[in-house]
Amino acid sequence: MKRFLLVIFLIVTSLIFSIKISVLCSPDNADALKWLAQEFMKQNPDIQVEIVPLSWEVLYPKLLQDLRSQAGSFDAFTYDVMTTGAVSFGLVDLGEFMKQHPELVPEDYDLNDFIPQVLEESGKWKGKLIGLPFYNNTMLFYYRKDLFEDPRIKQAFKERYGRELTLPTTWEEVVEIAEFFTKKYNKSSPTDYGIALMFPRTHTLFYMYLLFFGEYRNAPLGIMKHGTADLEFGEYFTADHKPAFNSEEGLKALEMMKKLMPYSPDPLGSDYGETIEYFNQGLVAMVPQWTGPYLIFKSTLGEDKVGIIPMSGRSVSGQWALGINKFIPEEKKLAAFKFIIFATSKWADKNKFLRFAVAPARISTLQDPEVRAADPRVPALEVTYVSQTHRPRIPEEPRLEDITVETFSKILSGELPLSMETLNDLAKKWEEILGK
Repeated sequence: MKRFLLVIFLIVTSLIFSIKISVLCSPDNADALKWLAQEFMKQNPDIQVEIVPLSWEVLYPKLLQDLRSQAGSFDAFTYDVMTTGAVSFGLVDLGEFMKQHPELVPEDYDLNDFIPQVLEESGKWKGKLIGLPFYNNTMLFYYRKDLFEDPRIKQAFKERYGRELTLPTTWEEVVEIAEFFTKKYNKSSPTDYGIALMFPRTHTLFYMYLLFFGEYRNAPLGIMKHGTADLEFGEYFTADHKPAFNSEEGLKALEMMKKLMPYSPDPLGSDYGETIEYFNQGLVAMVPQWTGPYLIFKSTLGEDKVGIIPMSGRSVSGQWALGINKFIPEEKKLAAFKFIIFATSKWADKNKFLRFAVAPARISTLQDPEVRAADPRVPALEVTYVSQTHRPRIPEEPRLEDITVETFSKILSGELPLSMETLNDLAKKWEEILGK
């Protein structure tokens, strides 16, 4: 009885004297964070962690509003890499914090174990470490493995196109295969459409464009004309930070997007959720998607039907990092720091990938034999992480994105001509925003 009362007393005492922190995050990594929070609280009963998922559309403006007002209504948060420049002013300098509190950094917490580009792109801004990589998202190319391996389908494709049905490595090959798997152009197709595309007038269109532009922008001729893109400005810009899309490469990207549209169900009206369902329901044979939906595809279609390869052309990074609100009391900063260190440790990185498909950010996870045996995405991830394209991280990114998706959407729908003049008009608006 005495022991029972003592346990109750300790629980009540820990609740009374514990510090509570709130962590905002996007829904696609919330389950992993909630589980990690539970594991963390077992080891740290004096710190209560509340995970608050918010949709991307709500999370980002809420972050900006709170940071600008210095209200400190939340303590830590995940932020999308493309918002790094915009939210950087409100984040704790973690490099300095680590120097001030070395006792809070475990000996096996190795910053050099993060994939170097990932740490640089999602964690650093102007030389400071402002976030720790948590969700190393990237886009992969999913296809119906059972259909691509069906002897009757392979024979029909060869008779129609005079070549073997192989996994596509270029968008030109994707166009041909997408036509073959679209019933309107092939009545024997086992699927209604060839590919699911998400080209809505949202931030989705802004990153989808890079899947196509990235291939031409990073080809030898594109590099000769525009130079090598850097992680701060990304492939939308030239090496000297001028718009790069008002070019032959930019036109070719939009032309390729339009070529694919007849083989996709409602491409201008479909986004993340719709395209996942198209693939899940067997309506399409191929879909470019982020790393997360793999578990949905696997559970619905079955592992043997889901193939994964690197993106035709180039992928695009979609990393999320964990940072700490600069405008909160010191005791909360300490608690938040302990939690984000725990949530980005080697142990957490491996287990959130195995349990929740939250893409790893650490080299040790990709090299782990258990991980490699358990998840077929690893080989594609290794290739993609070193070749993917990048969106701008500069503070002006939201305004650039808004005017760009409006113009691109009108081009794809036919409201604006697909011409260099249209792209030059957009580039002028970019330069006005950038003050050039």
